[in-house]
Amino acid sequence: MKYIVLALVSLSLFASNFGKIEESVYVDKLDSKVVKLISNQPHLTIDHMDNFGFEVYGPKGTTKWLNKIGASVKPLKTHTHTKDLASYPSYEEITSSLKKLVAKYPKIAKLFSIGKSVEGRELWVVKISDNVNTDEVEPEFKYISSMHGDEITGRELTQFLIKDILEGYSTDSRMKSLVDNTEIFIMPSMNPDGSKARRRANANGYDLNRNFPNWTAGEPDTSQGRQPEVQAVMKFQKSRNFSLSANFHGGAICVNYPWDSKYDRHPLDKLLIDLSLVYADKNPSMVNSTEFNRGITNGADWYVLKGGMQDWSYIWYNDLQVTIELSNRKWPRYSKIPSFYNDNKDSMVSYLESVHRGAGFSLDSKESGELQIINNDSNKDLGKFNYKNGEFYKVLPVGSYEMIVNTKSGQRVFNVQVQDKTILSNGNYAR
Repeated sequence: MKYIVLALVSLSLFASNFGKIEESVYVDKLDSKVVKLISNQPHLTIDHMDNFGFEVYGPKGTTKWLNKIGASVKPLKTHTHTKDLASYPSYEEITSSLKKLVAKYPKIAKLFSIGKSVEGRELWVVKISDNVNTDEVEPEFKYISSMHGDEITGRELTQFLIKDILEGYSTDSRMKSLVDNTEIFIMPSMNPDGSKARRRANANGYDLNRNFPNWTAGEPDTSQGRQPEVQAVMKFQKSRNFSLSANFHGGAICVNYPWDSKYDRHPLDKLLIDLSLVYADKNPSMVNSTEFNRGITNGADWYVLKGGMQDWSYIWYNDLQVTIELSNRKWPRYSKIPSFYNDNKDSMVSYLESVHRGAGFSLDSKESGELQIINNDSNKDLGKFNYKNGEFYKVLPVGSYEMIVNTKSGQRVFNVQVQDKTILSNGNYAR
């Protein structure tokens, strides 16, 4: 009875600052009753659960409420030292570096902003493609990092990757094939204000990875009332045809795959496990993990997360996305970044190449509409999906598929084949 009463009381305790991070603590004991009570509070965020405990973020009153329900609460250690911070490039230095880099390779790279942060910083994205100023019919892929401002490793690794792809285009056949057959979008920092302040939340104090539409609560796919950085990513996603993505975090070392927000298995669960292993198997720290089997985990099995970007991207936009945790320390010493990149470079490239493990179609009419996908091998209906601008592409398990497309002129049927290995070709489109 004590727990039921406290859960009800919390509704009024937290109501004034819904979704805001004003307190952060560490709960150093895994008590199933405590975990369940916290999970049932939409105002509170559980993060990075392991065998010893987990982080909790929430509005004012969080620590007091946790104490009342019997949680073993300790201050949250950041493990961040002054000399660690001083070595990292500033937002201004990153901006300058990206501008110089794309200016050196104008035929295959361009830098643009998808919006501004709360404090007015541009949200930079680098596009890489062989005809970078043309919207080609090719598989579209994106990496986004550091939506939590204090999880910094990915911000640096994505910059290293951009540089290596661009510099390798003329000498490395793997990089050339990737650029020639893919539209690649890389966003090093979704939360530059948070990184500037060395904190998780944005400048308004909100956790961006709990600010996307929560499909399990029936929320609509609207950006109204959401944080500026989330609004920008939502608008960006809507404008493109992404079919595979990943977002980089820190605080653990693993690949986390959907669903985050419910225990039911994703309809493409086996494919997601395979894609996660494409990344983890090439990363020594991940594949040899003692905490996660082969370095991967289902999101909800780890801890339930509502309002995250990962689930949202697939529910509304057919974009398979995983979350990649790069370092146990959220803000490691900068001198460690090259070694993290050495561990992750092949994984990052291999996962990016996996966008070609699929098929789609292209219509000359450039119209938008709906289609249905049937697995010819099992005769299983995979469901209905939307296409826009006459283009559709989906990462799928190996097999033969029928895409039944409703167009203005009538129904068209495309038969497509997904190979048993990644073949980098923009010809995976039926026409």
